[in-house]
Amino acid sequence: MRQSPYQTQQRRPFMNDLALVLLLPASVSLASETEVGSSNDIHGLWVWSAPQTNEQVSLTVTESNGRWRAEANGQVVDAVVDGQSVSFALADGQGFEATLDSDGASLSGRWLQPPADIDYQFVATPVSLDRVNAGHWQATFAIQPRPYHVFLDVFEGEDEQTAAVIRNPEGNNTMGATRFRLVESTSGGWQLVSGQDERERRHALNPGEGNTLVLTYDRVAAPITLVPASDAKKALYFSRHDSMPTRSSTRPESLDDGWQTAAPEDAGFDPALLQDLTQTIAGLDPRRSRPQLIHSVLVSKDGELVYEEYFYGHDRDKRHDVRSLGKVFGSVMIGALRHQGHDVTPDHRPVANVLQSAAEALGDDRKADITLDHLLTYTSGLDCDVNRDSPGSEGRMWAQQAEPDYWRYTARLPVLHDPGTRYAYCSGSANLVGASLREFGGKSMQVLFDELIAQPLEFGTYHWPLSPNSEGYLGGGMYMRPRDILKIGAMYAAEGVWNGTQLIEEDWVIVSTEPRLEISAETTGMTQEQFENNYFGGSQAYIWQRRPIAVDDRRFMSYMATGNGGQLLIVVPEFNLAAAINGGNYRMGGIWGGWPNQIVGNYFLRALIEPADGTDGK
Repeated sequence: MRQSPYQTQQRRPFMNDLALVLLLPASVSLASETEVGSSNDIHGLWVWSAPQTNEQVSLTVTESNGRWRAEANGQVVDAVVDGQSVSFALADGQGFEATLDSDGASLSGRWLQPPADIDYQFVATPVSLDRVNAGHWQATFAIQPRPYHVFLDVFEGEDEQTAAVIRNPEGNNTMGATRFRLVESTSGGWQLVSGQDERERRHALNPGEGNTLVLTYDRVAAPITLVPASDAKKALYFSRHDSMPTRSSTRPESLDDGWQTAAPEDAGFDPALLQDLTQTIAGLDPRRSRPQLIHSVLVSKDGELVYEEYFYGHDRDKRHDVRSLGKVFGSVMIGALRHQGHDVTPDHRPVANVLQSAAEALGDDRKADITLDHLLTYTSGLDCDVNRDSPGSEGRMWAQQAEPDYWRYTARLPVLHDPGTRYAYCSGSANLVGASLREFGGKSMQVLFDELIAQPLEFGTYHWPLSPNSEGYLGGGMYMRPRDILKIGAMYAAEGVWNGTQLIEEDWVIVSTEPRLEISAETTGMTQEQFENNYFGGSQAYIWQRRPIAVDDRRFMSYMATGNGGQLLIVVPEFNLAAAINGGNYRMGGIWGGWPNQIVGNYFLRALIEPADGTDGK
């Protein structure tokens, strides 16, 4: 690996971390698979893939003599028409809802996908069908792909004992262990063993028909059959495939997506340092007990895209789950509505309004005092926090089926603390921001987002999660292109401007990113140990969080939106810099929580403040 000018004098924390987890050059790791030569030799990389459905829909809607019909991928159904609204549902649960425009030239709406058996929820994809001729509308469009892979890697561990890891790129579901011991079973086959003594867990692994292995995997009802991984599958398991080029020192490709691009050197970065980052991530070892599963890193400066790299089989067209990073879209849409003249203020009281609109009593007078400010800062006082036993927790809200309207579900929660007195991270609070947006914007969350954000920022196809009542869910979970995620950060770095057009009220960019309270053991009411197990600290703004990014003994203030697994949107105003990082370290906050310092600080900010020519990069 080529060294940067800075590595020769002092190694940085992330550089040390990555150096420790390097496996071998990619060419060696990709050639590591071994055929099963005997009943007790299963070394190599194995994979199970869930059955895939169509990732595209070819849809035709026709009207003849008042009868509306739809054909989607060969399925033909009658459509229901109510005024200008056209809808239909397929037998597999997919469907379409749209509105015919005034001159009949297009049908604009959304394609609906029901939850999948594994890890995928109800989503909607914006769709527009153009009129081909009278009574005939047609389009072909991408819907949310729903891949699911289970990799089993069997290899010789450091102690010369056979070891194994399970890796699941889509959800990091590894059967409760990041590494297993492999032992032969007395009844034939093998066992994957983790833990010690009373915490020991064993999972049967048996030979299947032909060159296969059979494993009882805890996320699937029936045992899964693993086969030797093909080269195409290996690209999802290893950080970087041999044939995948590195473009860190060159200008990112200009596409018809609104981005202006620049070479890193022209933007003031030391390209050698960025090249080192790419090569280091490319060599990361998925076999480590604490693997760094970095899927993509993109950076802009002064509104120009200057760095774009993908790993683990991801690319610029692959939509990534943003998880709780998507909570910030509620705050962003407030700024867009304010720019359009809507008087959306932090003292608006959505909880009381939601209950009153449902003709329900408050139950607790303190609910009348819960404001939009409280929801945006997670200080509503409602019984909702990161504890899974909390009735307002996201898991319990999604598990219950009695109330499909999640705004009402959250508004009905008991009040534990006076509003504004206690901090508790709550997805329901972020989602309830949508009630204010609906009241002022007069449209559903998805339509508002599309009109206010996605269209002006020239987004590609994206997939929006839905609550059971079909309202857009603001608690997180949208699938988007990394390039589009970064646009929001670049827009905020430019004080609400994208390509010369003001989209977010400038004052709101300032107001919404100002610190409102410290996230601490004191403000959460937790013990220090509980706090450190649940939070990173920092200051809470309006969904955004403020944290300093360290470069040696220097600190640069940033604000960021974050999501489980390592979904990060980071803005460093001092440099007019924005970064978007996506990862797969789900439920491993101790790993991805360090990426702002390790990646943005140690590489991108360092490349600006210590450029190769020795000048001040700012």
